Amino acid sequence: MNFLGRQVSSSGLARSPIQILQRGLKKKTTIPVKLIKDVPRIGAVGTVIEVDPAYMRHELFPKRLADYVIARRGPLDRSKVLAEEKAAEGPSRAALDQQQKVHATALGNQTMIQRVVELPVIEFERSAVEGSEENEAIYGSVSKADVLKALGEHGIKIEKEALAMDDKIKTLGEYTCVVKLIYAGQASFTIRVVKAEKADN
Repeated sequence: MNFLGRQVSSSGLARSPIQILQRGLKKKTTIPVKLIKDVPRIGAVGTVIEVDPAYMRHELFPKRLADYVIARRGPLDRSKVLAEEKAAEGPSRAALDQQQKVHATALGNQTMIQRVVELPVIEFERSAVEGSEENEAIYGSVSKADVLKALGEHGIKIEKEALAMDDKIKTLGEYTCVVKLIYAGQASFTIRVVKAEKADN
């Protein structure tokens, strides 16, 4: 009989050549495995791939190139595989950028704190109110803005939230101020409000 002709099964029904060929083919099975080392032409470490069970049993597993993945129902979830591969690659670009920003901020703030430590006493001249007691009152005040400006003249650029002091100083004397910066701690310095000398007429 011609090979391409129709054959009759034991049940008496005719079968086509395609049905005969399909019956003789076995469905190839694969299993998911995770590479624990880089394998040339196969994949990089951390990659989850589908391989023939025999290849895993006789080649990858004995040589400690891959581990078995817990069996799961349904097809391999490619989104999870990509997430696992991304995690295996290490920190993302965004994470690295954030780390660099934190590092730069820490270095900058540590420099500012060191400059605060080395500050001399900062003096402000103000006119005293005549007839006041020992801690003489002054006309006007010394504000946080005044102190920030003076710090800037010493190369210390900080936000007003980083400076702790009385909102407005209204008497002569010495006062302690504190600079607090993230990743660098804090340091104190002294300001002195002195009586302005009267100009000669």
